[in-house]
Amino acid sequence: SRCLVTGASSGLGEACAELLVRLGASVVLTGRSATRLKQVADRLIAEGADPAKVTVIPADLTVDSDRRRLFTSIKERFDALDLVVNNAGVGATGQFDTHDPSILRRIFEINVFAMAEVCRESLPLLAEGQNPVMVAIGSVNARRALPGRSEYCASKFAVSGFIESIRIEWARFGIHVLQVNPGFTNTPFNDHALVDTARVSVQHRRTMAPEAVARAIVRAVERRSREITLTWPGWLLVTVNRIAPWFVDW
Repeated sequence: SRCLVTGASSGLGEACAELLVRLGASVVLTGRSATRLKQVADRLIAEGADPAKVTVIPADLTVDSDRRRLFTSIKERFDALDLVVNNAGVGATGQFDTHDPSILRRIFEINVFAMAEVCRESLPLLAEGQNPVMVAIGSVNARRALPGRSEYCASKFAVSGFIESIRIEWARFGIHVLQVNPGFTNTPFNDHALVDTARVSVQHRRTMAPEAVARAIVRAVERRSREITLTWPGWLLVTVNRIAPWFVDW
């Protein structure tokens, strides 16, 4: 299959790219850091991946010209896509009233607007693919917000609304749309946060390996799942919140 993974230079994106390559897919890795992407690709090739199936195309997905260049290159190389893992995202922690307004705007620029534009650019390529799937990385915080993460939670709620809409709209193209809600995953996510002024750290709760999330994503793609929520605490949080949101608030 022909795959695109955004945010592939580290964390969950890197784990997804690695698993897909091991499963024999041809994978385009994109992200802002050309150096880190090359390191990931070099490692995969050193571990036995076919160099012809690993393509690196650095791009800042918030920049129109970068996105156009990325998708033009993909079309020239593959003609179509079978899977897109729309993973690129960034976090911010701390009390909303202590943050500069630029934080909220930047979070939405990356987590919502760039994500949506990747969907827009992917549509014609996926429509020509075989059993095509768009995977959007949401979050447990897309279904239940937490204090100290207002900007991030708001962006992920927006992702859910957008994805629920295009899931129905894209059925006419034969494209399946999957939302994946990871719980606390052991990635460098906090290291890349736009701002980190949270009074309570959750780093010790980041116990799920990104490789396990990647495997769950592949299983969900194979099963044509609509949405999956990962980690037992994450599932419990979302489930209890549906029944008794007042209790979760407390």
